[in-house]
Amino acid sequence: MQLRQSNTVPGSWPVVLLCAWLLAMLAVPSWGQDQTTSGSVRQQLDQARVVSYTEHWQDAQAILDELGPQLDAFELPEFVDFHLLEARHLVLADRSLEALERATMLLERPLKDDQRLRVLQFMANTGVLLRDYETAFDSLLNALQIEPRVDDPVAGISTYNMAAYMFGKVGEHERAMQYGQEAISRALTAGETNEECVARQRVAPVYKWADQPEQSETQYRRGIAACSKIGNQLFVGVLQHGLADLLRAQGRLEEARKLAIASIGVLQDSVYPLGEHEARLVLAETLYDLGAITPEVRAGFTAVADYFRTMGLWDQTARMDRLLARIAEDRGELRRALDHYRRHLDAREQFLDRDRAMRLAYLEIEFDTRLKDRQIDLLEESARVAHVEATTANQQRRLRSIILLLSIFVALLLAILLINAFRGRRYFRQLSRHDTLSGLANQGWFLERAASLLEEATRQGASAYLVMADVDHFKRINDEFGHLSGDQVLGQVARRLREAFGAPALIGRVGGEEFAVLIIADHIAPAIDGIETFQQQPAGSSRADDPAVTLSFGISRYRQGENLEMLRKRADEALYQAKREGRNRYVISPEARDDRDHP
Repeated sequence: MQLRQSNTVPGSWPVVLLCAWLLAMLAVPSWGQDQTTSGSVRQQLDQARVVSYTEHWQDAQAILDELGPQLDAFELPEFVDFHLLEARHLVLADRSLEALERATMLLERPLKDDQRLRVLQFMANTGVLLRDYETAFDSLLNALQIEPRVDDPVAGISTYNMAAYMFGKVGEHERAMQYGQEAISRALTAGETNEECVARQRVAPVYKWADQPEQSETQYRRGIAACSKIGNQLFVGVLQHGLADLLRAQGRLEEARKLAIASIGVLQDSVYPLGEHEARLVLAETLYDLGAITPEVRAGFTAVADYFRTMGLWDQTARMDRLLARIAEDRGELRRALDHYRRHLDAREQFLDRDRAMRLAYLEIEFDTRLKDRQIDLLEESARVAHVEATTANQQRRLRSIILLLSIFVALLLAILLINAFRGRRYFRQLSRHDTLSGLANQGWFLERAASLLEEATRQGASAYLVMADVDHFKRINDEFGHLSGDQVLGQVARRLREAFGAPALIGRVGGEEFAVLIIADHIAPAIDGIETFQQQPAGSSRADDPAVTLSFGISRYRQGENLEMLRKRADEALYQAKREGRNRYVISPEARDDRDHP
């Protein structure tokens, strides 16, 4: 995907656009109108929908709670409407995984095409929010297949909106803009200003990603006008800070500042914390560009950064840490600036890992779709041959032989295609999880797997130890022996770590020359044994000219209730102490030292 060279991390705020669109996706005016259903239930559902989009979703949920005891008696249209609206509220309450499970349950029902389309639209949106890109793309492609069978052209607008966003994210800009313009065209034809509001919000960032800022600004401003016309202040706020971000990148700082401030007020009133913090990030970057960072303004930055880090929004976290690094550098606080730059790089790497995961999921789904199309073609050909056999009695014997051979060929071809598909899927998964230079887990996969292992250790009452390791004087090795030798050193260190710690340990490369080892054990001894085994190994290769390689280590122990970042921070502090004390040694953090004395 082609990206502009600007002061923003690529794709840094589309998540908030997606979230905001999801808030309104269910507002499609296609609620079922079954005459056999109680008019009171329908009226209450319609009332809940209006309250959810024009007031506060908590008030709408109170109406749904009153309807809950009657749920078993609902007709299918009302049953679907109830659960989709409640799933929307689960997303707003940061319970997106439950919302996805609710939608999956609905797909098991005998839904009509228009109902199934709405459920798939919701699942595609929620899948992106959860970074479950396989679910997202699979749901989107199924929705695009169903859409032509739905009579109401307005019902397909949400599908095209989602397609515009997702294809834009994976770099298919032309395809994305075509879907976005189709959504806008349908909304204008139907006179649906609400749908126009949403559609313009979807396509505006696509033009920005495609480096077409003028078209992007036009869509943002028209979207703000359409959303203001129908009183959808939530979308007005989202579009305002999206436009502010675009104008800031163009150097139109005063316009960007006013729009960002207005957006914050609107999103606060709409009780949408994610959007509010995104707008505050845009305002912070704009004030920095204006040279207007005061101590009072700077005091609020920590809360914004903590929110993004807690929510796992690594693109926004990277932007915030980079801004804090620049501010610290301007003030001469070089140590703090260096710390923020390191956090920026770590967060950016995690964001890029997720971006790569989305692209790989898209490639896998596209591959599977093409495979299915080939299977269908082969089956159709088999059916045609069978028809020829039935209608040409004089050639039955010959046709039977042909059919047998063709069937064998089809079976072999399908088997080959399936084998290639499975191999391709394994390759993509391996590529997205492992560092190509060392063969160890990359940072994204290490952190994801480590979090799961810590949860499992907590359930089993086991202890966990994190070892952080850093190659001593690695910059000197690169400078004196060359970067090729440096790469060979990293590969050699990875091999030695695997031999020293063994298969049960989770080992990853989490930085340039930084490694991490997570060990689930009842005592610290395996961690220390692994380090000492590593230190006893030869420190260089058999060639006399190669550099001797040593590592400094820091060890910390997991404490109940903390997260992985806290555990890593203590291990990093112990690692820095080992560096300060002369390198080629290990230091145990205070909370783990008793384990060394009492096995």
